[in-house]
Amino acid sequence: MDTKLSPRRLLAHIALFAGLIALTFYILLRGQNLSELLAVLRGVRARWLILAAGCMCVFLLCEAANLRRCLHLFGCRCTVPQAVRYALTGFFFSSVTPSASGGQPMQLYAMHRDRIPVSHGTLALLTQFSSFQTVTVTFAAAGFVLQYALLSEEAGGFRWLFALGATANVALLLVTLTAMFSKRLSNALIRAACGILHALHIKKAAAIEQQLAGQLALYQRSAAYLRQNGPALLGVLAVTAVQIAAFYSIPYLVCLSLGLPLCSFWMVVSLQAVLQVSVSSLPLPGAVGASEGAFLLLFRAVFPAAALHDAMLLSRGVSFY
Repeated sequence: MDTKLSPRRLLAHIALFAGLIALTFYILLRGQNLSELLAVLRGVRARWLILAAGCMCVFLLCEAANLRRCLHLFGCRCTVPQAVRYALTGFFFSSVTPSASGGQPMQLYAMHRDRIPVSHGTLALLTQFSSFQTVTVTFAAAGFVLQYALLSEEAGGFRWLFALGATANVALLLVTLTAMFSKRLSNALIRAACGILHALHIKKAAAIEQQLAGQLALYQRSAAYLRQNGPALLGVLAVTAVQIAAFYSIPYLVCLSLGLPLCSFWMVVSLQAVLQVSVSSLPLPGAVGASEGAFLLLFRAVFPAAALHDAMLLSRGVSFY
């Protein structure tokens, strides 16, 4: 099947994407003094901002390294340029789809175009996703405990958003791990869910049950590979920890680039970990709006009020825009 876009459709997609970018920046910059913002940008210490951009590169390269390692683990050849392309594809489509739902399907499609079997690509993505969720939730839990007093004082109501985001992420992680490592419980859950569908007389209940059983078998194949390759899994987790730490360090480096009074590195990383988990499950492309609002709320105890908005724009500029 020919999947190429016609020139007219390609232009339409480009115009739509450009419109979304323009709308995003209109919302972010509305009411701001652009001359003051440009003056701030001219005065930043470039070396720290370059280092922040380097952390974003580390984030993407760690993703590529993990995907390449996982694909090799499941017997697939993957070059470094291919792995980097998969990482960039995942980041881009996660950023422009609600709840980051488009990243992995598009990564799988990119792998399929490189003749990597869908089953092996799915196993690699599942392993990488499980590692990412585990480390993200761990960082967020540690950050919430370490900064509980500050969060209670400065952003009491924010705790509900954190609770919602953390619950969604933990639930997703538990479902994934259950599907991978507990065949009996997974089968029981599938039977219960499909029993409800049958009771509701859903026409495709049998097809859904068959599809879930096939997906479960794939998950458990992944678990079998991982049990046989424990050191490789530990390596994936270690690389993921470096990846997340680099990403969460960006606001601190932005602080240094603006020449602001030094604050605690661990405080900034902890708050960023809490922020990320809180907004990641929201059905917004790239959590646009929520991430900016949460940043202004959480970091007002860290950055001076006059520099808070500038710090937010620079942090999101490096890590997202």
